[in-house]
Amino acid sequence: MLEPNRILRMLADREIPLGMQCFTGHVALIEILGLTGFDFVMLDAEHSGADVRALEAVIAVAENAGLVPFVRVADAHAETDIRRAIEAGAMGIFLPMVKSPADVAAAARAAFFPPKGMRGICPATRAARYAFNGFDRYAQWNNNEVALVPMIEHPDAVERIDDICAMADVRMIVFGAGDLAYAMGEGTAMMASPKVQEAYRRTLEAARRHDVAVIGGPVLDPTPQTCRKALEDGVSIFCLGLDALAFRKTCEQTARALREAVDGTAFTRPPLPPSAFKS
Repeated sequence: MLEPNRILRMLADREIPLGMQCFTGHVALIEILGLTGFDFVMLDAEHSGADVRALEAVIAVAENAGLVPFVRVADAHAETDIRRAIEAGAMGIFLPMVKSPADVAAAARAAFFPPKGMRGICPATRAARYAFNGFDRYAQWNNNEVALVPMIEHPDAVERIDDICAMADVRMIVFGAGDLAYAMGEGTAMMASPKVQEAYRRTLEAARRHDVAVIGGPVLDPTPQTCRKALEDGVSIFCLGLDALAFRKTCEQTARALREAVDGTAFTRPPLPPSAFKS
């Protein structure tokens, strides 16, 4: 049975979805997200080593854990990657480095079937339940339920933010403060940069005008206070944390706790030299 996109339903009901970025693709970590109250997982295929075959199995785990699976593809113009991620079962596609409405339109052509897009049919896919019978129903479901999520992380996207948010296929966007800060010459300042703050304000205002949900929140340091501030700003979908960074933070805290207990001094192991990562 084809299920509705629960994140879209939650937005319609004015609920606040919670997700996390997953770079490891590890099934145990994905199941833990489902067990601890998360609503969706963003499976990364831009910076990680994920491939299409691996995505099928990982998406199945996410679904069994009660999570809506989103995939961040390598590029907004990677039409084959977009199509294959959806065929594997992704219910949403994060589009990195979008710069204009034309980028979103190109992704839509790859994601949706005619007349909405130009995607070719294939019943021998996981999303279509490996069946030609009922394919028309699947195609209609796909065109209604699959979400395209432009990532606003380039100055060109900020300049065209009203045009991007006005597109019929755009129901949610991501504000990427990290990449945007670098693209603006602000280094790792992120939201501490006045330039990024102004871009954030413009993005939130455009999203509000066009009834587009904003995905964001205090990714690296979620607290009740920082989450409340994001809600007040206008964030309506929270994507908090990255699995690999969260595990590192736990490891650092554990090592520090033991060293302080042993000799009363804070402990941080020095980073490994570059040679340690060479085969």
